[in-house]
Amino acid sequence: MSDKLNKSTTRSYVSIDETSRALLDSAVESSFVMDVNGHILAANKAAALLMGLKSVEELENHDVYSFLPEDVAAIRREKVQDAIEKRASVRFEEEVDDRNLVHSIVPVFNPWGDVVRLAVSTLDLTELRKSDEDLRREQQRQIFFMESLPGIVYHLYPDKSIRYANRYFRKYFGSPKGKNCKEALECSKSDCNACPPMAAMEQDRAVEWDWTDSKGRTFHLQCSPMTDSAGERMIMVLGIDITARKRAEDDLQKAHDRLEDRVRQRTKELEKANSELTNKSMRLVSAMKKADAATRAKSAFLANMSHEIRTPLNAVLGMTELALRSVNESKRTNYLQRVMQAGNSLLSVINDILDFSKIEARKLTLEKIDFDLRKTLDSAMDIHRTQTSDKSLFLDNSIADDVPNVLVGDPYRLKQVLINLVSNAVKFTEQGGVSIDISLVSAPPKPKKGDEVVLEFAVTDTGVGIPKDKQKAIFKSFLQADDSVTRKHGGTGLGLSICTLLVELMQGRLRIASEEGKGSTFAFTAKFIIGDEANVARDIEATLDLESLGLSNLKVLLADDNKLNLELASTLLIEQGHNVVCVENGAQALEAVKKDRFDIILMDVQMPIMDGISATRAIRNPNSGATDPKIPIVAITAHALKGDKERFMEAGMNDYIAKPIKMTEFYSTLARAMHGADLCGDEKTGAEDAPCAVDSFNRQGALDMLGGRKDLLTRMDEIFLRDIPGELEELISYMANHDWEEAKRLAHSIKGSSRTVGAERAGAVAEQVEFFCKQKDVNSAEEELKILEAEVKTALQYITDDMQS
Repeated sequence: MSDKLNKSTTRSYVSIDETSRALLDSAVESSFVMDVNGHILAANKAAALLMGLKSVEELENHDVYSFLPEDVAAIRREKVQDAIEKRASVRFEEEVDDRNLVHSIVPVFNPWGDVVRLAVSTLDLTELRKSDEDLRREQQRQIFFMESLPGIVYHLYPDKSIRYANRYFRKYFGSPKGKNCKEALECSKSDCNACPPMAAMEQDRAVEWDWTDSKGRTFHLQCSPMTDSAGERMIMVLGIDITARKRAEDDLQKAHDRLEDRVRQRTKELEKANSELTNKSMRLVSAMKKADAATRAKSAFLANMSHEIRTPLNAVLGMTELALRSVNESKRTNYLQRVMQAGNSLLSVINDILDFSKIEARKLTLEKIDFDLRKTLDSAMDIHRTQTSDKSLFLDNSIADDVPNVLVGDPYRLKQVLINLVSNAVKFTEQGGVSIDISLVSAPPKPKKGDEVVLEFAVTDTGVGIPKDKQKAIFKSFLQADDSVTRKHGGTGLGLSICTLLVELMQGRLRIASEEGKGSTFAFTAKFIIGDEANVARDIEATLDLESLGLSNLKVLLADDNKLNLELASTLLIEQGHNVVCVENGAQALEAVKKDRFDIILMDVQMPIMDGISATRAIRNPNSGATDPKIPIVAITAHALKGDKERFMEAGMNDYIAKPIKMTEFYSTLARAMHGADLCGDEKTGAEDAPCAVDSFNRQGALDMLGGRKDLLTRMDEIFLRDIPGELEELISYMANHDWEEAKRLAHSIKGSSRTVGAERAGAVAEQVEFFCKQKDVNSAEEELKILEAEVKTALQYITDDMQS
């Protein structure tokens, strides 16, 4: 009975309970339990992995020695036997397959003191040993490096102890062992907290400073906060002995100071002795330079004037002689036209000289009359249209909305300044163009007739620009930027001088902003009084003496697909007593001239079914059946660009009117066509020449184009409100179906209508839509169409509000 109990108890101690297994599984290191014969009773996953197995099951209930090489198994048996015999735990290290392992074998006893089991745990220290070795080597390298440096290096800790010092430190100050930093460095500072290394440690930032020890040696020290290998904060101090350099610098500075004192004293003496002579010399040189500059300027001016006067004068005399000799009427007319041109050039030169003389003598006074600012600007720009067109330059203008339209001042002199500035800009611009911008500088809060305002006029070009060292010279009398410019472009050299003086008479100032190669801006201010629109309107009516133009009781055929243009043109004609027949395309125009006789045809260029050019060619054809193939035909177009004149003439047209229609130009063009004159030489500027950056609305400009007729503008507004929404819907539909010809035609129509009522922004966007439709650029056309919808909506609301107010 006792023997059975003993065996039962022994088995219970040999078996593994759930608690022990849980402890095994929770252990990080390799752990297993075996009996005294090496039979594994339980193990954790770390033990299985260490043995090269995938699971614990492959390890349990197997002989542990079967998994080990014979030599390793023999050592393990010896260690297990030692633990059993000594009845104590055995700990030993082992290197297996380049791994550093530490084993612990702990005997487990039954109640009677017999060893029945052994708990074996193994810790893999391979990585730890490798890290320790790497750290040791790195520390050795650092120490070798610091020992090799040609300067002192030491590690200072918060307790003021120096725990490392290199050989240079020891050479200078001896060993710091057992000393604080003040003792080791023999520092004389009474306040250690003010010491830079202590400050660097406290503020955790690097510092540098020069320090002189008690023996007079000077070191340049660099302190860097860091953490040592034990994780403790410290300061590494690196110092270089600069004693010799400091002494040399001090000696050099003393010698420099002595020399500077001597030079200063000698300079005083020389300045005192030569000051009078220097002043006299400067005054003499200045006077000579001014005299020389004046002589050169006047000589250049006289030489230039000789050329500028003799050239047109020779042309006058030569062409007059040729005209007197010629019996050919057309040649004689040509010679006389050239005489007129040369005479105008000569007059321009003489006017410049006389104007300058008058202004300099203070004998020129400015007029004070009511004038239309926008018409004055248009007139100044029209003079340069041909020149800019020939050079393929744009010529734009922009007037701010708050600028009054009617002013009291001298329009002739204002126009003279603008013409001169624009002329210079065009003269020196080969690519791009010229723009004129007018803005309000100052005015009362609610300006009214009689109030004083200050305007700014800015003429900007994309030309050659003016070097900074030449910008002051160009404002001086008789001078231009350089002689080569004078020879190339001509001129008196007085233009800007006259402009400056005229602007001063207008109580303003002329200034320049220019960069060589990037263009120039000449801007000036001028003071005016807000004028009376009624006075200007009377002047407009006086210019519309249509009887003097030779226009009375005409029968006119008007062909245009744009209802607003039809209404405007027919109204202008009917009011003057003319009989008007309206058609909407070229085919209808051709049929009309077959059935009836007309005095003149006004033909839109771009129309559906048959355009204006095709219709004109058909009418001019002797076999067309037209009652009068030689009838005067005038194009109405927004395509009045360089080269279009030749295209219109080739088709058989007599002249053209640029959209949007201006009253005075409309009547004068009709008179010219009726009297048999050819297309005028000057290129007119249509809507294609509109500036890229435009104001949303220019209602005053629209009213001006209609001769100030508010009733006519109201009628145009009504047609715009009635027709444009439908035209926009049609345009959207045509673009959706990619019917580019119809879409282009409608965009063209919307463009003209918008500009007629002053919706400049809508007109500009419609022009972009027309362009992209012509190019069949789907994405760009659709993007611009979205903008056009918004602009048309804004225009409709704006005009509705304007009519109601």
